[in-house]
Amino acid sequence: MTTSAHEGSTTLDLSRKGAWVAHAALVRSGREATEAGETQPVERRLLEKIEDDEPFDAAELSALRDALVSYLGDAPVRDRAPGRDVLRTVTAAIGRASGV
Repeated sequence: MTTSAHEGSTTLDLSRKGAWVAHAALVRSGREATEAGETQPVERRLLEKIEDDEPFDAAELSALRDALVSYLGDAPVRDRAPGRDVLRTVTAAIGRASGV
């Protein structure tokens, strides 16, 4: 994981499997947000950032972490180990972004 040239932004260095799990978590979270009435859930923007390898700000990292935590609660077995790796990566990035 590297710090981006954009102040306060972080680019996540995810494995292919990790990116897939993050994608699955965001799709599920976005679907739930849409069903709850949100017209433009943040998950859509986060999916684009993962696909384009763009930097995340602290709020986006927090939203990704929340989606991962929710997803990993009942994720398929194949997604659990790479999902935990992504969750650790995102949590560490949040810590760096907040100076912890």
